[in-house]
Amino acid sequence: MPTIDFENDSPSPSEMIDKGALVWFDSGLGFPIPGEVVDFSPTHNVISIRSSYGETTQIYRLDSLQGVLLRHQHEDADGLDDMIQLSGLNEASLLWNLKVRYNQNQIYSYIGSILVAVNPYKMFDIYGLDMVKLYEGKTIGTLPPHLFAIANAAYCTMTRDGEDQVIVISGESGAGKTESTKLVMQYLAAVNKASSNLITEQILEASPLLESFGNAKTVRNDNSSRFGKYVDVYFKSGIITGAQTKEYLLEKSRIVKLAAGERNYHVFYEMLAGLSPEQREKYGLQSVDKYFYLNQGGDTVIHGKSDKEDFHSLLDALEVLGFSAEEQDTIFKILASVLHLGNIYFNKTQIHQQEGVHVGSESEVKWASHLLGLNEKGLLQALTVKITEARNERVFTSFNIDQALDTRDAIAKALYARLFYWLVKKINAITGKGDKRTSIAVLDIFGFEDFEHNSFEQLCINYANEAMQFYFNKHIFQLEQQEYAFEKIDWQLIEFKDNQPCIDLIAKKPIGILHILDDESNFPKATDISFLEKCHFNHSTTDLYSRPRMSAPEFAVKHYAGGVWYDVEGFLDKNRDTLRLEVVELLINSKNSLISKQFKKWRDEVMNKMATKPNGRYVTLKPRTPTVAARFHESLLKLIDTMSKCNPWFVRCIKPNAEKAPMQFDMAIVLDQLKYSGMLETIRIRKLGYPIRFKFSHFVDRYRILLHKPPKSKKHAREMTRKILKKYKGGAHDQYKIGETKVFMRERLEHSLEKDRNRKLRKVAIILQKYTRGYLARRDFREKKGAAMMIQANYRGHLQRQRYLAMREGFRKAQAQYRMHRTRKHYRRVLEERRKRELVQRAEKAAEIQRAKYSAQMEVENRAARAVAGVNLLEIPAELAFIYSKLDEWQPLHNERNIVKVPNEVSQLPARYRWPQDVNAFAFTKFSNVYFKGHEFRMVRDPIKTPFLPKQNDVDVQDSLMIFKLILRFMNDVTLTDKKEKILADYIIQKGLMNENLRDEIYVQTCNQTWRNDHERNNERGWYLIASCLSCFPPSATLYKYLLKYVSDHAYDGYKQFCQNKLLQCQFVEPQLSRTYPPCLLEWKTNRNRGRMALEAVFADEQRVNGHAESWTTGETFACNLMKLRGVDEANGWTVSLMDGGSSYEIGGMDYVLDLISEMEIAPAFPVCKSYFLVSSDAKTVSSQKRLMTNTPHDPNIVNFIDVNFDDWETEADNRETKNVQNSNRFVQSSQQTRTRREQQDTSEGSDFGLADTRLNERYFGGKLSGSKLNARYSSDTKLHKSVEDERVADQIRLTQQEARKLTERYHLETGVEATGTSRRLVEQHRDTQSEIMERFPGKLGLSRYTKLNNRYKIPKPDLDRESRLNARYVLAEDDLVDEKIREHRAEKARKEAKQTTEYSNQTDFQRSSQHQKHQHQHQQHQQQQQRPPQQQQQQKNHRAETPRFS
Repeated sequence: MPTIDFENDSPSPSEMIDKGALVWFDSGLGFPIPGEVVDFSPTHNVISIRSSYGETTQIYRLDSLQGVLLRHQHEDADGLDDMIQLSGLNEASLLWNLKVRYNQNQIYSYIGSILVAVNPYKMFDIYGLDMVKLYEGKTIGTLPPHLFAIANAAYCTMTRDGEDQVIVISGESGAGKTESTKLVMQYLAAVNKASSNLITEQILEASPLLESFGNAKTVRNDNSSRFGKYVDVYFKSGIITGAQTKEYLLEKSRIVKLAAGERNYHVFYEMLAGLSPEQREKYGLQSVDKYFYLNQGGDTVIHGKSDKEDFHSLLDALEVLGFSAEEQDTIFKILASVLHLGNIYFNKTQIHQQEGVHVGSESEVKWASHLLGLNEKGLLQALTVKITEARNERVFTSFNIDQALDTRDAIAKALYARLFYWLVKKINAITGKGDKRTSIAVLDIFGFEDFEHNSFEQLCINYANEAMQFYFNKHIFQLEQQEYAFEKIDWQLIEFKDNQPCIDLIAKKPIGILHILDDESNFPKATDISFLEKCHFNHSTTDLYSRPRMSAPEFAVKHYAGGVWYDVEGFLDKNRDTLRLEVVELLINSKNSLISKQFKKWRDEVMNKMATKPNGRYVTLKPRTPTVAARFHESLLKLIDTMSKCNPWFVRCIKPNAEKAPMQFDMAIVLDQLKYSGMLETIRIRKLGYPIRFKFSHFVDRYRILLHKPPKSKKHAREMTRKILKKYKGGAHDQYKIGETKVFMRERLEHSLEKDRNRKLRKVAIILQKYTRGYLARRDFREKKGAAMMIQANYRGHLQRQRYLAMREGFRKAQAQYRMHRTRKHYRRVLEERRKRELVQRAEKAAEIQRAKYSAQMEVENRAARAVAGVNLLEIPAELAFIYSKLDEWQPLHNERNIVKVPNEVSQLPARYRWPQDVNAFAFTKFSNVYFKGHEFRMVRDPIKTPFLPKQNDVDVQDSLMIFKLILRFMNDVTLTDKKEKILADYIIQKGLMNENLRDEIYVQTCNQTWRNDHERNNERGWYLIASCLSCFPPSATLYKYLLKYVSDHAYDGYKQFCQNKLLQCQFVEPQLSRTYPPCLLEWKTNRNRGRMALEAVFADEQRVNGHAESWTTGETFACNLMKLRGVDEANGWTVSLMDGGSSYEIGGMDYVLDLISEMEIAPAFPVCKSYFLVSSDAKTVSSQKRLMTNTPHDPNIVNFIDVNFDDWETEADNRETKNVQNSNRFVQSSQQTRTRREQQDTSEGSDFGLADTRLNERYFGGKLSGSKLNARYSSDTKLHKSVEDERVADQIRLTQQEARKLTERYHLETGVEATGTSRRLVEQHRDTQSEIMERFPGKLGLSRYTKLNNRYKIPKPDLDRESRLNARYVLAEDDLVDEKIREHRAEKARKEAKQTTEYSNQTDFQRSSQHQKHQHQHQQHQQQQQRPPQQQQQQKNHRAETPRFS
């Protein structure tokens, strides 16, 4: 192959050199420098050159013209972007062009489409999104050189031609290959058109992850890639769909051994700096300087790198890539275990008279086995003992120290390597899911290395660089020149440095260095020295191979970048890279699934294969295990083959200095790299060759737009191509060649064609835009014009309407002025007349107001008088009257002093009720319209005649009417004392407790009386009663939501929330589970103040706690809340008991707590429900207070009987019928027993009052009573009868309605109530009737006719002896004459009242006023009479009684 001398590319120096000429010369510095010729002697070839390089100007004298080259004036000014344009093509001009641009912070330069990047060792702000937009879609050469231009060219070529691309980034270690790879990936991600950026972010995050695990600090580079990386990014229609990463030759020896000034892989230092103290304690980690695998290199800090921040970036990358928390934990466990293994050391010992070892750091073994999930004894045995098998026997051999250390390091390297390979596969599984149409691959291969100590890894790395250089040469020189020859283009071949012999020396079979190494690795007794001797034997005569002068264990290979000496120590072990089978089995048995699976897979790859003999027996064959060198050689060949199928783009990275100093350009170092990289030859072939080539059809299709009249078809594409290039003004003949199937162009012509093509396309696009914009503008103009005309028309119409309205308004004002003048006269005349009428009306109105005030005042007085009189005259039941008679002698057990305010906070009971969602639909007016029986929903002041709600029997009807009277008295009677007030309310509530049918009636009556009640005190007392009822029994399910709605909307001040809470608490309480007793005094006061209640509880350890209580709080709930306050979570099943002196009162878990207290406060003779509390007492400790409870529900000696009817299992209808029959029988039986007892007692003597000594009279005058339940209910001093039969009979005794009415009349007469109106007439009528009766039996009864007590009872249908005075007194009730007279008298009184009412309505105002004054006078006389002495009042009463009023 002919050779061209590059130095002769310029004219001969001897012919052109003259004084003042600019030259390049070698000053002895190792690189050419610029200078100016001062003197030149052609005869003696002596030249003097002045150079200003450095700090001073010096004159150099040279005795030879060798190395002196002419220099052009413009070459050292600013430098050229594309070094193909250099006029003088030599190493000096190339070197100084790079230096000039580097000093100007221009780190990128072109060699055609090849990018030369000089590492600045600092980051420039030229990689943002603005630069991405700037270079996107631009042709190379139109903008300054940039890495983004190469990435953009590859992307555009891929999308245009649909061909796979590869960007080869090569250079020495420390030249910036890794950073360039990351920048290319960032550009591809930025121009990605995908709507979702998840896959793009995952691809980008894979780079820092692999960088942490695969990069380390070396002597030449702080971030050196210790493995090869080939990233293939998949595209579909210009959108990134995925990526695959292939790794090559991880440097595992770095894990266990470091040179001075170097670091281990970054991830170890990042983990120790970024883990929290708790995490480091979890993995048993310490500081960096404590670990042997990390502190061998000395300094562990890299200037400008933050390991802690990089660790957080690593964690972010793991999260983005989808690594689970368990997987991340396993990663850190493996890394920590590697560090712990490195700290294991051994001590010599004698075992069976042989040298052995034992572990000196058992703690590290424990940590390693714990983190890896291994058996501690198994790990100890693997580190200290070798197991061999011979004739089915296992032989254990102890290691020496070197063998133990090698085993330790082998385990550490295997763990880290399997972890790294798993990470790469995991990343590929995550990012490689997309479809592949086309791809752009980025190759980041380790750079050429020549250290002070080079080993097996450096040989493999330099072999890979030789292969990359061969690929570069093949693509740039061989393939290109072969294609020129195939296309029959005139071309003078260019010779280049072919490195094929060096590749053959290293990898050619059968005597290549790597193949010799593989052969030796499969011989058990082979050593590193035997391998070296075979290399000397086979290659000692090769020019590229060198032997050492001394007997050192090394050899040298002359690479394309220079000679490198390799130390063969450890070559065989590193190439084998195997673990003993027992160690692999130990790791397979790890409890960690990830570790177990990885080593099981590894074992399967290298396990012994089985072969069969013809006789069917199996025999074990030990094949040649694939070595590291063999696997690396195979993967490298696959890489070259893959890259050969892609269109390549080259980035040659240059390292400017060896100190890694920013912006320092070492001329000698850069010149060496330019030489061995073939940069000069590359520029030469790019300058003289035609790197751009198109098929004719493609060229015509792309550039026919440059013709004046572009052809419509692509027929005769060759001639059309020639025509385009001939007519194109920039198509000089030296810029292109026409081949057989393609057209070849130089890059300058291609740039020019692309520029003109873009200009034409832009011009056409502008024309299209012009017409489109014109059309849009005309359409917009027409729309605006129509809108303007519409606005003008409406505006003109608006102006005309405004003028018309103004004229019409003027006419209206003129008319108004005239009418105003005319009306003003009429107004003055009318005003005078109006003043006169107003004076008259004012006088009449003042008189009317006076009359109205007087009438209103009289009405208020009359209404107040009627209201008070009506309430005082309302009858009360005899039972309640009897209770009132006992109140003076009764002292309550509790009073206001027993209720105190709790000073501390009380823990609230849990609220377990919920608010009904549809309560707003239940207005109380709906309930009244549907369920009220003949009543309107409004407050009334007089007693009702029928109940509000339907009733099933007459007893409930009479009780309902009686309850309404009691409610009227409770709400209106201001004369009630505190005792009577509470007893009255308790009596009403007790009626509801005893009769379930009366509960809704009570609620309805109280709601009716509080509806629109303007009297504040009256209204408050009504709500007070409602709250007390809600404390004891719930409303029915029908009334519940209506009552809740009424309370929520109309409750009195403070009772809204209070009554709501009580309603919600009893929401799910069954009617049968109501309270047993009325509210206690604590509840009574709480209901009045609308507050909360608390009870003091005492535990067994004498600790006292205040517990929150509600009216519906059960014993279990109260006890559970208190137990939880004491720290007992499971407190179900507890209850409380009441300790009163020596007695204990216990309730069940479902009984109510406050019923215990209410039971103590029951008044004498008060009717109560039956309770079943458990009572126990100690007779020795019974206090005097207990004696007060005798014969009361709170009596500890009382015996409770529970009647159980086993017929309850019958149907509900049968039960109800049976119960009615039993009640009827009991009533008849009770009546007969009562009549019998009375007949037996009639013969007894009378008392001081003139009465017989009967039990009935004794009940009212304090005599001795029988042991019946009825008498026990009215007396607090008599013990209850213990007989079950007497108890059942006594419970059946009830007063008839006639007896109750007469008791009520007696109560009114005895209390001396005097009333006016109808009530007074009823009293007088009763007295008249009594007088008439007494006159019929003068002297026979022996009683005073004026005593009301003698008029008390009348037994129906008596069969008594009329001679007895006592019996005669009862016979009066059955006298028909008396009844007839009474009826006649009442009828006559009714006729008179009707007549008086008619006459009153016909009276004039004056007559009414006179009558009113008369009534007032009578009222004053009555008050004067009340003030008289008691004797005069009694005389007057006797006089009135003796004067009969019957007509």
